[in-house]
Parts: sequence; C-alpha cells; structure tokens
Amino acid sequence: MHDLVLLRHGHALSTGEAGVTCDDLRPLSERGIEEARSTAQHLWASGFRPELIIASPFARAAATADLAAELFPLARRLSTETLSDGNAAGLVSFLNNADLGGDAGLLVVGHQPLMGFLAGFFLAREAFPLSPAGFVRLKTGSAGFAPAPAGTLIEHYTPAGIIF
Repeated sequence: MHDLVLLRHGHALSTGEAGVTCDDLRPLSERGIEEARSTAQHLWASGFRPELIIASPFARAAATADLAAELFPLARRLSTETLSDGNAAGLVSFLNNADLGGDAGLLVVGHQPLMGFLAGFFLAREAFPLSPAGFVRLKTGSAGFAPAPAGTLIEHYTPAGIIF
C-alpha cells in the first residue's frame, strides 16, 4: 500500500497574461505560488513524507512540484509527459514501474481532469473535482496501482479561499 497524493498545480496565468504562446509554458500566478506553498505546508503538517515526487513537465505543474520539494528535500524527482498528455493508462504503468518501497509516499503533480480521474480510479469510485492546488490523498488498496475498493480516502483538500 502507498500513501499517494494526487495534486493539481496551483493557479496559473493565461497565455495572454503570461505573454507566452504555448499552454505548456504558462507559469503559476502569485496566487498560485501562495496556494502551492500552503498546500505543501498542509501536507507536511499532516505527516505526509513522499519518497518520490513526479510532475508534469508543463511549467505550472513543475513549479508546483518545485515548491513542494522545498519541504521534501529527500524525495526523488521525476517528470513524465503522461501527466501532461492525459494518458491515464500510461501514467498507471509509469507508477507501477517507479521502483517504490512497499509503503512509500508518492506525490504526483499534474492537471485536471486527470488527477481527479486517477483518484476516483484508485478508489474504485467516481472522479474527484480538484481546485488549483487541491489534492486527494489516499492509501492504495494494494502494493501496486490499480483500482481497489480496499483503498482508503485520507483527505480531499481544497486550499482556503478557493471557490469552484
């Protein structure tokens, strides 16, 4: 069983606001930076300690993972395009091959709707809505990553002040 957090990146600027032409280059806004830091501090205070942080290569998700990594400096870091292209099956395969210890903590930073879909998938229920910098924390129901009704929802978190 793994202690798994599926985290949506913090609030990001639009392409126009950021002066970029590609969605993958959109940075976090100042609000998004604050949200990501607050969420990471919340995870730290709740006792979450990831062995591995995996992030989408898109700028807003990578920056959210960087902010979390400041509190979790011992965690290994990986990036995978399966988080940015919405490939749920590819991501499940990636996670199953991530070489994690038996009860390892894992922080996955990506995008909606994939993060919410995966949370529902791993708990064998419907997808979760996730706000920017919101997460679902769960214990997987098995050593690997597969749908399991035996999985346990630990927390469905939305940062303070977020309305969606």
